[in-house]
Amino acid sequence: MAKKGQQSPYGYSPSAWRMIGRGMELGLVIGGLTYVGYLGDEWLDTGPWLMLAGALMATVGGSYNLAKDMLYPKKPRPSNDVPSPGSPDDSQSE
Repeated sequence: MAKKGQQSPYGYSPSAWRMIGRGMELGLVIGGLTYVGYLGDEWLDTGPWLMLAGALMATVGGSYNLAKDMLYPKKPRPSNDVPSPGSPDDSQSE
């Protein structure tokens, strides 16, 4: 397994895997909200309007999140070497 900051043996960097996940997330959100809109159209007999609204909302919102993540990536979390406040300390045993 590749260490932090190193490229994986398959030629992809960890950030590439994150972007692949974001792309899959975008596709699933668009498909999911389109399907929910389709079900709403079937229930209310409104034609394609709810389906189109769901697809449009998912496309705009998902594209915004994808662009935000690509332009302003999250900083890596600090290592877990230092215990967080309020966590039990192993050096103080009863």
